[in-house]
Amino acid sequence: MTGRDFDLSTVSTTIVVSSDRVLRGERPDRAGPQATAHLEAAGIGRVDTVVVAEGLEPVATAVRRALGAGSRFILVLGGTGFGRDNEAPEAVRGLIEVEIPGIAEQIRAHGLDSTSLSGLSRSVAGVTSRERGALIVASPGSVGGAKDTLDVVIPLLGAVFAQLEEER
Repeated sequence: MTGRDFDLSTVSTTIVVSSDRVLRGERPDRAGPQATAHLEAAGIGRVDTVVVAEGLEPVATAVRRALGAGSRFILVLGGTGFGRDNEAPEAVRGLIEVEIPGIAEQIRAHGLDSTSLSGLSRSVAGVTSRERGALIVASPGSVGGAKDTLDVVIPLLGAVFAQLEEER
């Protein structure tokens, strides 16, 4: 099986929105619904969304729950800056077996087309296991950051999951 013919409709996805303001109802979540629409348009299977507080433990707990529920692609929106409680990259690194730095580099490079602030993101991407693992990506939580992330990641999903499913 190649990346081109991998059936993305078999991939369950969870979007973890890490935002204290969204959680408290002080601000609407605009990036999560946009990301869901983008993923559904790409043919991804089920997409669930959960909103959690910022910080290492809330993000790590939400990702572990998503993995336990069978999600194969987990997109963490928010917490990739360097402000207080911006610990999504650390949460993701603690849960992946293999980091894929090229994805994060490509996301930042793509984001430079829209904003010079792209270089401030600490996006991280990796897989939880080399066989049948899940892909986890920590992305900026802005609408533009989420769009840039998915512009890069969606074309790679077939190849990522084909490698993870490859018979050895």
